[in-house]
Amino acid sequence: MCVKMSQRSKFESRFAENIIEVAAVTGASGIGAGKAGGDKLWNASIDLIAWKNLHDIEPIKKEELRLEWLVTDEEWKQSRDILKENEIARLMVRRAENSMMLIKVLETNYKDNALEMILQESMKPVFYNDEVLGQLELVKSVKLFEKTVTWAGEGLLYLDWNEDENKMKSSLETAYALFKKQNEWNVKIRKYAAEELVELANEWLQDNDEAEIAVITKEMFIDFMELSSISVYPDGDFEIFFSDGDMFWGHSIIVDGNINGELTSAEIAG
Repeated sequence: MCVKMSQRSKFESRFAENIIEVAAVTGASGIGAGKAGGDKLWNASIDLIAWKNLHDIEPIKKEELRLEWLVTDEEWKQSRDILKENEIARLMVRRAENSMMLIKVLETNYKDNALEMILQESMKPVFYNDEVLGQLELVKSVKLFEKTVTWAGEGLLYLDWNEDENKMKSSLETAYALFKKQNEWNVKIRKYAAEELVELANEWLQDNDEAEIAVITKEMFIDFMELSSISVYPDGDFEIFFSDGDMFWGHSIIVDGNINGELTSAEIAG
């Protein structure tokens, strides 16, 4: 059996054999796709937040499911726009416990009053009000609360949405600690990034024929860094993203650490 057939057979075995017709509400994120090592086909998907069987009297199911399908490289180019975020679509699917397999898109912009009410409710803004940091707004496509902040420069603060509010409060405690001693943290984090990455920055510099400097010192490295965002997590963990001042040709510099004082990594990405 060829690799593609094997992958497709394994994928389809996850779903029930019978095909049903449903109307479904897509979530705030659009279509994405991934491919595991050794796979030949892309696993394309989009999130659903509610659906109903069009040939069944059962009530609407408000639940988060993933609608999935396999595509070749060429089919993936054609699949990117078959469904949009925040819309109602009529679909032929095969069911699994926590997902559906797409067979065919029958209709987009499908009209259904009950599903339309769910869609409109899902699109309303969601806020988290914190007595210290103020109001954060949920970015629904990535399930992150976001706020513009000033922390040794202006950037964005990100906090994971979580059903367990205690975890969100733990993340906020991480933010409080970073803001309480922001100057100390700023100096420490930038110095750490320079020590870890200045050698790599100079390697990249040698490949830049248009460079106006011969060497990047640690002091220059620190000055080139500019705050982009801060992501805070429970138990004191954080990630701070900086723009690189073109030292790495536009990549981000990411420093990971914990408010216990430990900085664990500095790397480039993006």
